[in-house]
Amino acid sequence: MKTKLKPLYKIVLVFSLTALAVSCGKENGIEPIASNPCEENPCGNPNECPDQCDNGNTDDTGSGITEDDLEPKGNITETENGYLVEGSLTIKTDSEESIVFAEADLDVQFDDNGNLASISGTTEIPAPSNYFEFETPVQADIGFFTGKFLNENRDFEIKLVDERSYFVFAVSAGLELKLGVNDDPDAHKPLSIEAPVGGHITFIADYTDPMFFFSLGGDALGGDSNSDNSNGDSSSSHNKLASVSFGGSFGSNFVYEPTNPVQGNVVSFQANQVTGGTVSFFKLLEASGMYYQNRGFSADLDFNEPMESDFGVNYRAGINGQLDLSMEITSFISFGFPIGSGSAAVVAEASTNDGVTAKAFINGLVDPDLSWWPDFIPLMPDGDLNAYGFVEQTGNFDIGLSGSFEIQMPTGDQGMEGSVRATPEAFTMQGEVYSGDDVWGASAVYTTNETKCIATKPDNFSDGISETVTSQIDAAIETTQNAIQELEDAEAQYELELSLRGLRAALPGIIDQANAAIDDAVDAGTTTGRNTINSYLSDNNRILCSDNLSGQIDAIVRGHRNALTRLRNAVNESNDNTTTRTELEAALRDLASLDRINRTFSVTIIHGHPTFGCGDLWTLTASRSVTINETVLTSSQKAQLLEAADNVKYIEEADGIRIDAKDIVDQLPTVEELEGLKDNVEACVQELTNGIGGAGFVYNHDTKEFSHFIIINGEEKEVGSFNIFDKNELIEVSRPEIGDCNANGALNKLMEDAKAGTK
Repeated sequence: MKTKLKPLYKIVLVFSLTALAVSCGKENGIEPIASNPCEENPCGNPNECPDQCDNGNTDDTGSGITEDDLEPKGNITETENGYLVEGSLTIKTDSEESIVFAEADLDVQFDDNGNLASISGTTEIPAPSNYFEFETPVQADIGFFTGKFLNENRDFEIKLVDERSYFVFAVSAGLELKLGVNDDPDAHKPLSIEAPVGGHITFIADYTDPMFFFSLGGDALGGDSNSDNSNGDSSSSHNKLASVSFGGSFGSNFVYEPTNPVQGNVVSFQANQVTGGTVSFFKLLEASGMYYQNRGFSADLDFNEPMESDFGVNYRAGINGQLDLSMEITSFISFGFPIGSGSAAVVAEASTNDGVTAKAFINGLVDPDLSWWPDFIPLMPDGDLNAYGFVEQTGNFDIGLSGSFEIQMPTGDQGMEGSVRATPEAFTMQGEVYSGDDVWGASAVYTTNETKCIATKPDNFSDGISETVTSQIDAAIETTQNAIQELEDAEAQYELELSLRGLRAALPGIIDQANAAIDDAVDAGTTTGRNTINSYLSDNNRILCSDNLSGQIDAIVRGHRNALTRLRNAVNESNDNTTTRTELEAALRDLASLDRINRTFSVTIIHGHPTFGCGDLWTLTASRSVTINETVLTSSQKAQLLEAADNVKYIEEADGIRIDAKDIVDQLPTVEELEGLKDNVEACVQELTNGIGGAGFVYNHDTKEFSHFIIINGEEKEVGSFNIFDKNELIEVSRPEIGDCNANGALNKLMEDAKAGTK
């Protein structure tokens, strides 16, 4: 049978070939082209696979090959839906160029509309003109499929166009090619491709683009890793390719889609060329994957260093895969890190200074292994990091790493949400710290020798300052009034006994208050944690099987409760000697050091299916962060404990040292004087609000020591250690620097005088 030839709707059909590495199923390794007729080729088996044909061939895609466009020659046997041909099969194009499948033994099938539905069998692969040609004829198995079918059922390295159709060839022998883009023999480059041991090379051809692609599977090709796999130079007579995939599409039908897009920078584009392997970007970034470019294929392509090829204005390129950054920071150190799953896209634009400048934008998830992190700085990542930014052809770069971090401080680690930034000049940090309802700004500059971290006060900083200052003055007034009352109650003798017995009488009340505060912290942590767990379960339609919330909270407060027990035991000790006083002093200092509970911890949630419950098949595990932030001792109670610890050794056993109560009253500020301070509270609040610019610390990387400072009226003033993200502590250390706010001056003087009087 011989049919009449017709042109394909004015579509220039030039052979284009996609050579994809070993033909692999997504799960089962190497497969033949059509192992299951209804899975692999439903259109070619209409009787076995009724209503399963969806070849996607439409006229507007250039893939609508019809029966009239094919010319079989040789031994032809008609079948119900086409014919068998032993000989050759020719496709003719509008340009009168013929694509010939020679030495063919094929089963050709058409659908009810006369469109080509399937081809199976063996044939010689036609050599695509103007891209490459085979040194010797290549015999291969053949199939015909839609791009949609191949995308869903094969794990190729590139995504094919769903609506187009492709001829697929499986080649068991090695290939000898001559790459070239014109008819000049001197412009051709020889190239060898070896078939893998026990496998085959897969070629996919779309005749209507034209497009071609070679994919090589590295070790799967059976090549010697020590052999020369380079493309060589102009003096090479023969080149062996064992680990690089490449291809070209005249119609730009390679589509780059970033798996990790950067808004406005890394975007999809139509590509004319793809190259697989490892690509180096300006010696700052190395990426492994499929490299897409929006310029045509050339025999001059450098397979080892595709970025070494020239590029001009409007050049675009992209790659998805593993990225490795290497940065040299002049004020810090040189370091790099891996991005386990990332995208990089190159954009070349005109520059008034340097002609054409290329910039590679990146975005991706950093590899969870953080062994590369510079651990000598007081900052550590606390979870996954996202990397983003760019590197430039000039060597400039601006890279950010965003996520959760822990700022390491003497008062305890502090969680922060933000990012670090690396440029050639500096390594810096910027973020936010959440403390109750307060949102603090956090920034830091890291150099080779030191870290300087600054806390910026929250917008609501002035809220509550008036109450804080007033309460401190009220405490001073209460102290004076209590002393006066004791003086009056004593009638004739107004002596205050500061014996050990008196000290023991005062401490149980403080211990009871601290215990109550710890109970409040447990209740608050339990409520917050339970709300967090319930919110997670509700959002994910799950039920609670178990959690470790109570155990985590108990572990956090255990040290505080032990300190209270230790002090209670020391207070109840009836023997009064040097040993018991030493233990009492140590217990006082131990409790004073635990004046706050400020911890963020992770609670583990084991949850089940709302219908099937908590069986092994239905349970999953999640984790969420919970924060406990509670004051165990007020600042005045902490001061009392430390003052008591300082004076234990001065108290005599039996009679003690009696201080005349009237002397105390005489040394205290009068109630009238303290009330006068209250009249200046608004001025104090104004000074604190306007004067405090923030706080911070400097950490010396060599000595491992911290020094703290506050910023008053633009001037840094060194102070003792405190939590720079705690408003009350910041106010407490700042008040002595503000004249109208120092309500404790007279009381501090009293304490010093009392201590001196006992020596």
